[in-house]
Amino acid sequence: MIIQKNNYDVPDFLNEQFFKKVVENKVGSKDFELTGLNFSMGCDPGENHLSNVYRVQATYNEKGSGSKVGNFFVKCVPLEGDRKEFAEMDIFEKEKLMYCDIIPQIESCLVNIQTAPKCYYVTSEPMATMVFEDMKATGYDIADRVNGVDINHCKVFLTKLGQYHAGSMILLEKEPSLKETDNLKNGIFSSLSFSKSSLAVPTYRNLSKFIEHASKWSGYEKIVNKLQDYLTNKTFLDKVLEGIRISPGDIVAIVHEDCWVNNILFQYKGNSVTDALLIDFQGCTRGSIGLDIIYFFAADVELNVLRKDRDQLIEDYYYPALRASLEQGSYKNIPTLEDVKNEVKKKVMFGLFGAVLVLPLISLNKKDKVENTVEAMKDKNKAERIAEIACSSKRAQETLKIFLEECDSYGLLN
Repeated sequence: MIIQKNNYDVPDFLNEQFFKKVVENKVGSKDFELTGLNFSMGCDPGENHLSNVYRVQATYNEKGSGSKVGNFFVKCVPLEGDRKEFAEMDIFEKEKLMYCDIIPQIESCLVNIQTAPKCYYVTSEPMATMVFEDMKATGYDIADRVNGVDINHCKVFLTKLGQYHAGSMILLEKEPSLKETDNLKNGIFSSLSFSKSSLAVPTYRNLSKFIEHASKWSGYEKIVNKLQDYLTNKTFLDKVLEGIRISPGDIVAIVHEDCWVNNILFQYKGNSVTDALLIDFQGCTRGSIGLDIIYFFAADVELNVLRKDRDQLIEDYYYPALRASLEQGSYKNIPTLEDVKNEVKKKVMFGLFGAVLVLPLISLNKKDKVENTVEAMKDKNKAERIAEIACSSKRAQETLKIFLEECDSYGLLN
C-alpha cells in the first residue's frame, strides 16, 4: 500500500482504512485490494471558505477486473475555532441530508438528469467529512469568479437550475412532509446566520465602503440617503430577510441559496461548455426559486450579460427546462413564464445582498495579494483592507448600481 501525501497537510484519519470504506461504497463490494492513495489539494487557498478539500486518486485491484482507479474529492469541515458559528447552523447535517437523501430523490423525479456529484461516504468522526466523485476527471471545473461567467455558461447553468428546481418541486408535491423537515426550514442566509458577526459585520462593512463610493455618483443622492439609513440603523439585513422569507404565492422549491461560481461545476469539451452541476448544499432551504436565479445574476455573471440578457436567459433557458421537467413529472399547476419573471423581481433584494456582500469578496483578484480567508476576516485591519479593495472594483460597483436602481424602482429601498 503506497500513500503519497506530496508534502500536503493531510489529516491522519484520511488513511487506508478510511478509503477502503469509500472504495467499497463505490464498487458495491469488499472484494478488492486497495494499493495506493495519491493526494493533492482540492483548491487554492482562499477559494473555499468553510472547508479543507483534497483530491485523492485511489488505485485498487478488483477481483476479475485488474487494476482500477477511483478519483475522489474529500471535503473536511472543521467546525471549531473561526468556523464555530457555522456549526450552530448545522451546515454539515444539512449537507448530509441533501446528498444522502434529498438529491437522490430529486434526481429520481427527473429523466436521466444529474444535478450534483455522487457522494460515496459521509462521517462525522473525527471530523465532519464527505467524499464525492471527483468530477474534474470527466472535464468539470469551476469558472471565472473574478470576471464572471459569459452567456454560454449562463445558458448551461440556468438550464440545469431549472431542472433541479423542477425536480425538487415535484418531490415536495409527492412528499409534503418534507415541508416540516427542520434542516430545510432555514438556509445559510437566515435570521440565525444574520445574527452572527461572521455575516453581519462584513455586510455592514461593505455597505459602508459602497456608500463612500456611491456618494460620488451623480444621480444617486436619494439612494445614498436610504443606504445611509440602513447603515445607521443596522436594518439592511432585516430588509433582506423580508425578501428571503416565503410569501403567499411564491413558487417554492428546495433552493440551493448559495449559487456563487465556486459552487457550480461546469463541464468543458474543447472550447464548449456542455453541462453544469451544483455542489456545496450546506445552505439549502425551502424557498422561492427566485432566490437562486437572482443570486446567480448578482454574484456570477459578466457585467454585459447582467445588463442585457437576464430576462432573455430566463425565457429561453431556465423556463423551458423548468417547464419540460415539470410536465414530465406530471406536476400540477405549472407556473407561467410571467410567474417566474415576477418571482425573480420579488426577490431582487436578495440580489442586492449578493451584490453588497458576496460579489465583492468572491471576485477579488489574486494579483491584489489579499488573504481572503475566514481567519483573515476575523482580523479587523485585514478585513478593512479586504473590503476596501473588494468594493473598489469596477465589476462590484457597476453590479451594485444595477441592483440599487432596480430595487429603488420597485420601492424596496423605502
